[in-house]
Amino acid sequence: MVSIVERRPVGFTLGLTAGLIVLTLLARAVLEVAIPQLTLHGIGLVLNWTIVAGSIVLVTWLGWWDKIRLTAPVNRRAVVYLLPFAAVVLVPAMFGLAIPEISLIQDQTLPPWAALAVIVVGVALGAAISEELIYRGVLLRALEPRSRLLAVVLPATMFGLAHISQVILGNSLAEWLPQMLLIIPLGIGLGAIALRLESLWPLVVWHFAVDVTGSLVATTSVVYELITIGFVLLAGVIGVWLLWQDRRSRHDIHRQLSTNVDEIGARK
Repeated sequence: MVSIVERRPVGFTLGLTAGLIVLTLLARAVLEVAIPQLTLHGIGLVLNWTIVAGSIVLVTWLGWWDKIRLTAPVNRRAVVYLLPFAAVVLVPAMFGLAIPEISLIQDQTLPPWAALAVIVVGVALGAAISEELIYRGVLLRALEPRSRLLAVVLPATMFGLAHISQVILGNSLAEWLPQMLLIIPLGIGLGAIALRLESLWPLVVWHFAVDVTGSLVATTSVVYELITIGFVLLAGVIGVWLLWQDRRSRHDIHRQLSTNVDEIGARK
């Protein structure tokens, strides 16, 4: 039986993104009433792992563990395309790392070791699993039969828009709007590389690492922001270049097939 994900991949992509935003609104409204002691950080932690559970349920329901390349070996020749992305992980370390203060319960600040555990396991690991399963996993592979360009660009755009959840959870719109826009070229790069890697795991590992170091950066500056933006834009350029290479390769194959057909027809 063909699922709605396969029958209506574009509609499902748009609907899933809208659903995640609505879920964020509902989670904040319900948890603020049900557990008023929770801070917005605590609500975000609960929401993060709720989405992890939902993404795992979605993949299990579809039976797409193979289709989204969780069981496939890594194409080692494509790993080189991850180098600019690795730089995004290392940039925060260049400016120093520190454990921030985190409070999950009102008026209670976690000790440093617990705050680090929340960042590593609660935030980074959860986001890496859910976002890669959804955007570079299910949505990418559902849209791929339509077009590789659509399969990369639409989930990348939704990936950026879905981060409006950070504003819903109390973060500044002025701070997150530029980040949401930058996530789009980053997502294009990740999607294009996912098609080459033939395995989702390298992107899960990268996503986990970048969320850890990004959360631990001790201080930011104009230089830090410019370097980060530069690498993100480079990732987007790499993604566009890879998509163009795919298009040219398919065009060459189509032209060769047409030539072969014409030659066979001429012999007859």
